[in-house]
Amino acid sequence: GSRRVGKQALQFLGNAMPTFLWVHTLLSMVAPRGRLVLVRHGQSVWNEHNLFTGWADPSLSKQGTREAANAGEQLREAGVVVDTAFCSRLRRASDTLDIVLERMTQSPPTVYSWRLNEQHCGALTGENKRDLAVQFGERRVQRWRRDPRQRPPPADDLLPEVVERLGSRIARVEHRRSCLTTGPACESLHDACARYRPLWRHAIAPLLRRGQTVLVAGHGNMLRGAIREIEDLSDEELPQLELPQATPVIYEFNADLEPMAVDLMGSGAEEAGAVATYRMPGLLATVLGDEDRIRRAQAQSAAAHSVGPGFATARVGPHLERNADKSRYEDQDAGGGQSSLAEMTAAAGASIST
Repeated sequence: GSRRVGKQALQFLGNAMPTFLWVHTLLSMVAPRGRLVLVRHGQSVWNEHNLFTGWADPSLSKQGTREAANAGEQLREAGVVVDTAFCSRLRRASDTLDIVLERMTQSPPTVYSWRLNEQHCGALTGENKRDLAVQFGERRVQRWRRDPRQRPPPADDLLPEVVERLGSRIARVEHRRSCLTTGPACESLHDACARYRPLWRHAIAPLLRRGQTVLVAGHGNMLRGAIREIEDLSDEELPQLELPQATPVIYEFNADLEPMAVDLMGSGAEEAGAVATYRMPGLLATVLGDEDRIRRAQAQSAAAHSVGPGFATARVGPHLERNADKSRYEDQDAGGGQSSLAEMTAAAGASIST
C-alpha cells in the first residue's frame, strides 16, 4: 500500500530530476541578465589636493570632468543601456553621473540617496593625507583610510551646516535614534557599509533580479562596500581593493543574483575588440579601460598618504589635535530594517527624476 506508493513517487522524482535540471539550466541561460555598473566619481578639487573629503561637497576638477566624459564614452561604446541609475547626494557623484549619461545620450530614472554618500571621515575632513602621515605616521593614517573597523576622530564642530542639514532630514524621515539630529560624527567602513546595505537589498538587488541594467555613481569606500556585498570580501581583502576614478566596473548576474561572466558583445558593443577591458585579480567584475592606466591609478590611490623624500610638512588643524585621542572605537553595525524602494528613495529627501 503506502510503501509501494512512496516507492513509485521516489522513482518518478528520480526520473523527472534530470529533466528538471535540464529545464532549469536552459531557463537560466535564456533569462535576462541583471547588470550592475559601478562608477566612482571623477577627480574632485579636493582629490586634486589630496584631502580627506567624506561628506564635504566639492565639485569636480577639470581632470575629473574629463574622466567622467571618458567613462561615458566607454559605456556607450560597450553598448550599455541603463534602466535605472542610483547616485549619492554629493555633487561630485551627481555631476559625474550627469556627464556619463550625457555622453551615453541616455536619461534613465535616477534615484538619489544619502545611503550612497561617501564614508564620513569626521575630523579628518579637509586634512591633507600626507600632512597627517607626517604628524601621526603612515601606519595610523593607513588605518584611518582602509581599516574597515577603524573610526576616525569625530567631526565635533567640523562642517556643522552640512552634517546638521543631512542628519536632521534623515532623522525626520526615518525616525531612527541612531541618526540623531546632527548626523554621524564619523563612520568606519563597516558603519558606511551597514548604511548602504538596505539600499542594496531592497532597491538595487530586486532590479537586477528582474534583468535590469543598474548604474551606480558613487564614491571609493562606498563602492568597496558594494563590491563586498557581491564578492563577500573579508576584512583583510577589502582594504586592498583600489577603484580608479571614473572607471566603470561591470557585474552581470543570473536570476538568483549569482555573478556571471560579463558578456559585452551580447550588449551591442560597437565592434569586437573596440572596448578595452581588464579583470582585476580576485574579482568577478570586468573593468572598462586600459590595464596599464588602471594599474597606475590604483598605485597612485594606494600611496596617497605616503611621505616621499623631501616632503614638506604642513600644520594640522586644531580640531584634529583636539580629537586625536578619540580615534579608537569598537565596531558598531548600524543594521537597517527592511524598506520598499519608495521608502529607500524617500530617506533623506531622495528624489527620482525621469
